[in-house]
Amino acid sequence: MDESLQFNSSLQKIHHGMDDLIGGGHSILEGLRAQRVTLKGTQKKILDIANMLGLSNTVMRLIEKRAFQDKYFMIGGMLLTCVVMFLVVQYLT
Repeated sequence: MDESLQFNSSLQKIHHGMDDLIGGGHSILEGLRAQRVTLKGTQKKILDIANMLGLSNTVMRLIEKRAFQDKYFMIGGMLLTCVVMFLVVQYLT
């Protein structure tokens, strides 16, 4: 009986911990979305200013290519982080 109670309380603690993790992830995701909107607006303003200053199209393409590559690095980092978190949970439980 005591074992069942301990198991149940431990499951409840894990459940609350997972809820906290999901809540934290949700707030981080909302922050990233807000930053994306801000950065898109900033990118448009920079492109307008660059066009006014007469930067070459080659430089503009290089900047856009770099932003595209940075997206892949970010996605790769997120996937790697998820794999590491999964492995930690897998081996610690």
